[in-house]
Amino acid sequence: MKHDPSRCMHCGACVNVCPSGALELEDTLLIGDGCRECLACAAVCPVDAMGCEDEV
Repeated sequence: MKHDPSRCMHCGACVNVCPSGALELEDTLLIGDGCRECLACAAVCPVDAMGCEDEV
C-alpha cells in the first residue's frame, strides 16, 4: 500500500473504512503492519492518494 501525502486532504475516509484498523490519521497518514492491502481505502479516497505501489 502506498500513500501520497501531497494529494491527501486528511479527510479520514480511508481510516473509517479500513477493515483491519491499520490506518491512523495524525499529522500524516500512518499505515500499520496490519494492512492487508485490500484497497478499501483507495476505493473511497476522493483525491486518489491511496493505492498500490505502482498506482500512486
